[in-house]
Amino acid sequence: MKKYIFKTLAILAASLFFLLITGFFISGFFVVSDLPRSQVADKYSNQNSMFITLENGSTVHIRDEGNPDGEALILLHGFGMSLHVWEKWVAELGDTYRLVSFDWPGHGLSTPVRDDDYSRNAMTSYLTNVLDWMNIDKFVLVGHAMGGGIAMNYIVDNPKKVQALVLIGASGLKIDRSDEAPRVMKLTKYPGMSTALRYITPYETLKNTVIRTYGSESFVNKELVDRYYELMVNSTNREIYIKQIKQMSLDEPLDAHIGRLNHPTLLIWGEEDEIVGLKYAKRLRSIILSARLVSYQGVGHLPMDVLPKVTAKDLTNFLNSEVFQ
Repeated sequence: MKKYIFKTLAILAASLFFLLITGFFISGFFVVSDLPRSQVADKYSNQNSMFITLENGSTVHIRDEGNPDGEALILLHGFGMSLHVWEKWVAELGDTYRLVSFDWPGHGLSTPVRDDDYSRNAMTSYLTNVLDWMNIDKFVLVGHAMGGGIAMNYIVDNPKKVQALVLIGASGLKIDRSDEAPRVMKLTKYPGMSTALRYITPYETLKNTVIRTYGSESFVNKELVDRYYELMVNSTNREIYIKQIKQMSLDEPLDAHIGRLNHPTLLIWGEEDEIVGLKYAKRLRSIILSARLVSYQGVGHLPMDVLPKVTAKDLTNFLNSEVFQ
């Protein structure tokens, strides 16, 4: 009898909790509406922003900055980010180099692609389309996180176009079983969670994620968190994030494909990177025999944004000594 009563109470408690959460959800307590794309674009574009529409249906946000006569550096940002992560490097390197950055589809201010394909191969084609539109056929390719995986994928098929490769906290290698998958990737596997994540975006949760990504609260301010938050809820960006997370999990690891690369390669890594640990930088160095590793103590996943002067100097030394000497 007692067992039956406890079981009944447990069911009632669970039901009440479910109704409470559902009520909050329906009433808009947790729901965050999308921001109008035009409103976000007005705030996060600048005088160097261009918007061009590719054949795949995506209108891409591009910035072509720095010295127009300098050697071209193509800057590829990571998942859930935007071209804004390169702004400090543009300030540091713009007198010497031409710096081209853009937002991936469904990120920043770029719109989704028509066929909803956000796999690594599709994003590599997206990069090719941007470069073709800009008529750039010789450049240094710089990739951060997901952008690093795309950069490696691109250079395998286009070795003659790339003068050198720079990888910053780059993903794309086979993930160790001992590594814990990102929480959001786990959540998308549960029925209904993708729909919930599409609309539930607590500001404080995102703030904590940004702090963890940057490695310390001292590197993060309200303006930075606001930018990540507002670009995330820009139009349908959250929907694209979820689709891309699911598709990224199906991408083949690049370990076997990049062993034959012999381009000058610089690996830039934060030693406290919790997203793509330093061990992956060391693995890349062992696979790409020409690779040189520079790492920074006390720094997380975005060393170029946290230490712009130091990382820009290390990049310049690398380019002057191994690429443009």
